[in-house]
Amino acid sequence: MPLEYRFRARPYDEALKSALQAFPQKAAYELVPASEALGRRIAEDIQAPFDMPRKNIAFYDGYAVRYEDTRGATASNPVKLLLVGSVLKDGEEIGLRVGRGEAVYLATSSPLPEGADAIVREEFTLRQGDYVLIKKEVELYEDVVLRGEDARKGDVLISRGSVIRPQDQVLLLEIGLTRVKVYREPTIGIASVGDELLERFEKGIPYPDNYFFLVSSTLQLIGCKTVSIGILRDDPDEIVGFISKNISYYDALALIGGTARGVRDYTGMSVEKIGEVIFHATTLSPGKVSGVCKVDGKPVFLVPGHIGSATSCICNIIIPIISKIYYDGIGLLPKVLAKLTMPIEARPGLYTFRTVILEWDNDGLRATPHLKRLGGSTLITILSKAGGYILIPPGVKLSSGEIVEVTLLNPLEVFSWKLS
Repeated sequence: MPLEYRFRARPYDEALKSALQAFPQKAAYELVPASEALGRRIAEDIQAPFDMPRKNIAFYDGYAVRYEDTRGATASNPVKLLLVGSVLKDGEEIGLRVGRGEAVYLATSSPLPEGADAIVREEFTLRQGDYVLIKKEVELYEDVVLRGEDARKGDVLISRGSVIRPQDQVLLLEIGLTRVKVYREPTIGIASVGDELLERFEKGIPYPDNYFFLVSSTLQLIGCKTVSIGILRDDPDEIVGFISKNISYYDALALIGGTARGVRDYTGMSVEKIGEVIFHATTLSPGKVSGVCKVDGKPVFLVPGHIGSATSCICNIIIPIISKIYYDGIGLLPKVLAKLTMPIEARPGLYTFRTVILEWDNDGLRATPHLKRLGGSTLITILSKAGGYILIPPGVKLSSGEIVEVTLLNPLEVFSWKLS
């Protein structure tokens, strides 16, 4: 690193706070068809527009009756009721009334006729011409879904910030919402920095900047669009020109590599020529040489070129800032509670990023910290085995058996959990 450049080192908590304050919220929204909204984050609370169901309905196919008419009914001593009508289509309404000693056949989800207050399932009955034999005594509202039992008008059905799942799509369409308001996904331009990466490319290595996928794929999973915009040489003028040319096309830029204190690490110095370095270097371990800059009002993230440091930077710096600017501050990484299987502690003065393996046993979810440090570029297998992480404040000790909050590295981690 050239002598004229000074790192803007700050404690992690102060650095993140300053970066969050440096960028105003710019969340934007768009309407998309509910049928195409899978995986998008909903931008408003969805409330029930009416009681659900709107009327008392049949939970099963069967006979709508007055429950008192079934008193004493058994398989050997059935009660005989007059069949006065049938509803054969789910949800169909017809003007029928059930009087004393009468019954109406209903398909599932059909509204109960006036006078009926229970359903006798079809398997507990026997048709005899215009009559039906009831072979089971039922209670008041047995196998009836009462009006508003599922949800009352005004109840929040899907909360703002939720990721839309298949069952949410069904619910949206059920209440008549064919279009839904979602957050617009910000587009992040990503470039790698380093002469050695270009040398690999020239040697025919197909993916010389494989850490690009760590940044890009993680950001895609939390609700961003990403674009690879190349590999840059360790050249300050090239880096400056690249940022100046591309900043207007993207919501943010991420530069991977060239952030450390080496003699050819020019990224921070380059950004300083055309923007503001909010911080560069912090008490986050790994991730000490992470940074956040501001160019034309947009964030430029300085991502270390080591696997552990890059991961820590993404989780603890980039994602919180993207959340604040483009997602109204909602949490973008899932969190779970787990029992720690061994004691761990943070070194004095450092926020320690510890990855953990998550496994289920009879007592619930267990978190086992990795024993090896995660800062080195060669320890990729550790990260591959990790399911989440714990960020430990300086000097804090966590005991074995303690229940801790674990942040998942991305929403897909639940698929890798093991049963021990």
